[in-house]
Amino acid sequence: MRDFASASFQLSNLRLPHPNLDFLRFNRHEEQADDANFTAIVSTPVVVDNMIFNEYILGRPVHEMVTRMRSEPDMVGAQESAVTEYVRGQLHLMQYLEYYMCRPRYFLEQRHLLPLGDKARMGLVEQYYSFDEPVMLEFLSRKLNSRTRTYLPEVATKTGIPVASCKRQFENIKRIAKQSEDEEGVPLVNEIMERFSLSEPLATHYAHILFLNINRVDTTKRCLAHFKFADFDFCASILIQYWTTPTSTMTLDDIDQPLTQHAQQLKSLLVENKANFDCLCTAVRVHISSLIPKTPSGSSASTSTVPSSALLALLENRIVRGSTQIRAVLRVSFSIVADIGASSTLRSVLGIIVEKIVDSFASMGLRSEDMELFYDSVIIHSIGIVTEQIPDSAPAIEALSRTLTGTKLIGRRLFRQKSSIFGPLNKIRPAQ
Repeated sequence: MRDFASASFQLSNLRLPHPNLDFLRFNRHEEQADDANFTAIVSTPVVVDNMIFNEYILGRPVHEMVTRMRSEPDMVGAQESAVTEYVRGQLHLMQYLEYYMCRPRYFLEQRHLLPLGDKARMGLVEQYYSFDEPVMLEFLSRKLNSRTRTYLPEVATKTGIPVASCKRQFENIKRIAKQSEDEEGVPLVNEIMERFSLSEPLATHYAHILFLNINRVDTTKRCLAHFKFADFDFCASILIQYWTTPTSTMTLDDIDQPLTQHAQQLKSLLVENKANFDCLCTAVRVHISSLIPKTPSGSSASTSTVPSSALLALLENRIVRGSTQIRAVLRVSFSIVADIGASSTLRSVLGIIVEKIVDSFASMGLRSEDMELFYDSVIIHSIGIVTEQIPDSAPAIEALSRTLTGTKLIGRRLFRQKSSIFGPLNKIRPAQ
């Protein structure tokens, strides 16, 4: 059992230096020669209880912290009043720490603030800037302003996360956005890691959140209602990786303009040109037909690399208007990237992919694996047409791969079977 008699201390007597008080810097000419006064700072060792810190950032009330602490094996038999006093003392310390958590670089650089090692300091910062995915999902597509702050009680009710924790997460994302908004030409992940001393995975999540949020990418459409934060986080990573400039930050200007121009050119060449489109469809049909294994039906062949009968029927034009549907899917695939420089297209990009590409494949009875095989084959056999008809075709071939690969990856992540459209709908988050 913990020894509260020897470990407790009055936190009201603990004074942490404030950034604006440089009382540790004295100039000799300012000191009086006859001054016999001295300043002594005496305190017991400061201990940050990680469990209480975690409960504090989660917004738990004191009585819940006390109940949980008393349930620990080493706390059996401890008096409730002693545990409560210990928790209140720790909470007093947390209130001091929270000021510095909002200024993580200062907290890490000023070692005189608390006798903690670098690993412990960075762990506290990482823990403070962690977030709950259901809460962060509610902040996507919303402006980070006072109106959203008033929406926090509703977020807490919908997610089951305490309001205090929702407020902390909202203020964290708003703080990161504010300090990073003026940086241009610098990868946003690197900027967040530098300014807030966060790990690369956590900084990457924040970069994806800001990309979706600042660009107002709509995640509230009915067709997107059943997807989770992890799905949108993945989609943001694909949008940034394939359709923005290498030095992308979170602004609209970072959409790769040469890519959009090449996408428009490729649409005209591969989709609108009937001769090229028929040639492409024939090559894709032959290629995908060759993927059918020649082995007996009982053999173990990976279903992800074997086309379904529905895909073969589509390519052989045995489905009503099969060729028309293929043309429509490819036209949308290129049009999305060609027009993504416009804010309206970028805002609706996920909904367009689900409604006009994913649902088109699903309505024809195709699987997500079929969609992947189709796009891979189109990329392979489009390269020959592009090489023959476009001088200096290297940039166009790169744009072809980036355009269709990005669409394929997002589409497969957001793929759903047709039956789910008629199933019970999840609760719809209100659009803003």
